[in-house]
Amino acid sequence: MEGFKMRDSETINLMKKYYKPDYSKLFNKIKNIKTPVKNKLLRALLDGAWHSELELIRIARKQENYIGSVTLGTMVNSLNHVLKNDYLERKQVNGKMYYKLSDNYVGLTRAAYTKFQYEHKDLEP
Repeated sequence: MEGFKMRDSETINLMKKYYKPDYSKLFNKIKNIKTPVKNKLLRALLDGAWHSELELIRIARKQENYIGSVTLGTMVNSLNHVLKNDYLERKQVNGKMYYKLSDNYVGLTRAAYTKFQYEHKDLEP
């Protein structure tokens, strides 16, 4: 019985340490993104690795033909503005732009796009 109480206290301590109320708001914002192109881009960035601008443009062009580097940059700025300032990181290497999800938000974004993306509806009338 004491082990159970100890486990509860560990859970409480973990929740205090890692649970941030701000994350639930951010989670809901990520989950409610309705633009198909932004959804495709975020899905491509779910692995947490750096992706080149050209790779992301190719992914976005499968959804919409008018996407270019300026539109991609505008989308990244828009996502950073709506979600968090440091949500999407960018760096320039040898004149090429690379993007990735911030390490702090990769798990949260994965959760929003996997488990909780689809609403659970009862099939019974």
